[in-house]
Amino acid sequence: MRTVLVDWLVQVHEYLGLQEETLYLAMYLMNTYMKVHKIRTCFLQLLAASCLFIACKMEETLIPEPAELCFMMEDAFSKKELLKMERKVLHRLNFQLHYTQPLYFLRLLSVTGKYPENVEYLAMYFMELTLLEADGAMIEPALLASGALSLAQLVSRESETLSADEMGYGPIYSYSFSDADLSLPRQLMGKAALRASSESKSTWQKYSRPQKHGVSTGPAMANSKHLAHCI
Repeated sequence: MRTVLVDWLVQVHEYLGLQEETLYLAMYLMNTYMKVHKIRTCFLQLLAASCLFIACKMEETLIPEPAELCFMMEDAFSKKELLKMERKVLHRLNFQLHYTQPLYFLRLLSVTGKYPENVEYLAMYFMELTLLEADGAMIEPALLASGALSLAQLVSRESETLSADEMGYGPIYSYSFSDADLSLPRQLMGKAALRASSESKSTWQKYSRPQKHGVSTGPAMANSKHLAHCI
């Protein structure tokens, strides 16, 4: 059920042209809400849309209209129900809406390591796949970013289409996490990547586009022994 819900949320997020931070914040709000309050399965889509609406208010300059989100839910819920759920989420979370996103850590690591764009996008792809995994919500943001970037570099190094200079064979910066620490998120991301084309199509398609260097369908992914070891 989580995979279907997050896959839909990624579709809506991309359709509306929202910032990457908005997606991560929406997922954080949804995960946090479900930790403190039980919710029936039939209301999960409403919760996801409400959390996205709140996240838009925090991260976006232009906020989608409630009616637009209701349309994306095929009018299964009304504007009144969406706004009611928004208030409920804000109340349950006591308006504690900020958190340090893994994206922030990933960008800092990318600047420090001076990695090429294709490696950064591959790391973002791996990291976004963890949103579909319940276990991904349990991994601290810095470790998640470090695991994603280290896996992206390892996978990209296997690609025969890139030279050593293009690849940036420098050290893997990871906020002092050991290789043993990094193995957990890398294993989670690797398994998610191997089944992404069938289970998380929205994220897989999103990162197959030229704007993101087509990292989800590139030769590095197709020929990676590191991913094969995650099975």
